[in-house]
Amino acid sequence: MSLLEVVVSSVVLAGSSGAALGVWNQAATEIRRATQFEEFALQLETARIATERWLQLDAAASDVIDSSSPDCRFNPEALEAAVAERLPLGSELSMRWSADPQGLGHWLEISAPSQQATPPLRRRLLLSPAAYGLCKRDEVSA
Repeated sequence: MSLLEVVVSSVVLAGSSGAALGVWNQAATEIRRATQFEEFALQLETARIATERWLQLDAAASDVIDSSSPDCRFNPEALEAAVAERLPLGSELSMRWSADPQGLGHWLEISAPSQQATPPLRRRLLLSPAAYGLCKRDEVSA
C-alpha cells in the first residue's frame, strides 16, 4: 500500500466516521425529544383526568358554583382556586381557564411548553356543572 492510498483511506474513514456520529447524535436527540413529548402528554392527560374525577367525586366541588347566578354556572375564581389547590401541576405545565362564549361552562386548557419547531402540546376540556351533577334543582313540595 502506498502512502497516497493510506492518506486517502484515512480521509475516507474519518469522513464516514464523522457522518455516522452526526446521524447517531441526531437520532439520540430525536429519541430524547420523543420521550419528553410522551412525558408531557402523560402529565397533561393525568391532569385532565384528575380534574374530571375531582368534579365527579368531591362533594366540595359544589362550592365552585356561582350561587348568585340564576343559571347553574361555575364561579370562575372559585373554580380556578379549587382546582389549583387540589390538583397542583408540574412546573412545566400551565393551566388556563376561559368562559365558553355560549355560556355552556368553562374551558380548561392545560399546555406543555413547545419543543423546537413544534407547537405546544395542549389539552382542552369543556367543564359544565350540569355534566358533573353539581346543579341542584329546587324541589317543589306538593
